[in-house]
Amino acid sequence: MGKAYRAACVAALLAVVAAAPARADFWKTIDRFDEREDGGIFSRANQKRADLLAIGGVVGLALWEGSETRLGRTAWQSMDAALMTAASTETLKRVFHRPRPIDNPDPGVWFAGSKNRSFPSGEVAMMAAFVTPFIREYHADNPGAWALAAIPLTMAKGRMAAQAHWLTDVVAGGAIGAGVGYYAGGRETPLVLSIGRNHAFVGLRYRFD
Repeated sequence: MGKAYRAACVAALLAVVAAAPARADFWKTIDRFDEREDGGIFSRANQKRADLLAIGGVVGLALWEGSETRLGRTAWQSMDAALMTAASTETLKRVFHRPRPIDNPDPGVWFAGSKNRSFPSGEVAMMAAFVTPFIREYHADNPGAWALAAIPLTMAKGRMAAQAHWLTDVVAGGAIGAGVGYYAGGRETPLVLSIGRNHAFVGLRYRFD
C-alpha cells in the first residue's frame, strides 16, 4: 500500500506539472526573474568555481575518509545524491524544454525546442544534493550544519541574477536535490559502493598509515 500510494502521488504531481505549462497566466502570477547581475559574487566564473569546489571537495573527502567513518559514509551518500540528481534534472530538462529568462521573458513558454533547458536548475539541484546528506546526518548534534543550506540558496540567487533561471526553476531544482539527498542520506550502503563485492571503500588516509 505504501509503495502504491507514493507512486500515485508522484504520478499526480507529474500530471499537474505537465499540464500547467499550457496555462501561461498561471506562471505569470507566480514566476519571476531577477535584474541581470553577472558580476561580483554572482558572476558565472564564481558559479563554476563553486561547482568545482563542491564536486572536488565531496569526492576528495569520500576517497580520503573511506566509507567506514561517519564523515566518509556521508560523503559517499552525498556522491550518490549528486549522481541521481544529475540524471533526474537532465531528464526533466529534455522533457520540458523551457526557455531561460534571458532568451524569452515569458514564463508561460514551455516545450520550445531542445536548445531550451531552463527547468529545473541543475546546479541548484546539485548543490542541494551535495549538502542535504550532511545536514541530515549532523544537524541533531550540531545545529550549525543547517548553515550548509546557504550554499544552494546562494547558487539559486546567482542563477536568477544571471537570468539563467526562473524562480520556479531554482525552487524545483532545490526540491529535487534536497529530496534525493535526503533519500541517499538514509541508505546505509551508498549505491556507488553497492556495485562492488565488499560494499565498502578503505579511505586513502588509512592506506598510508
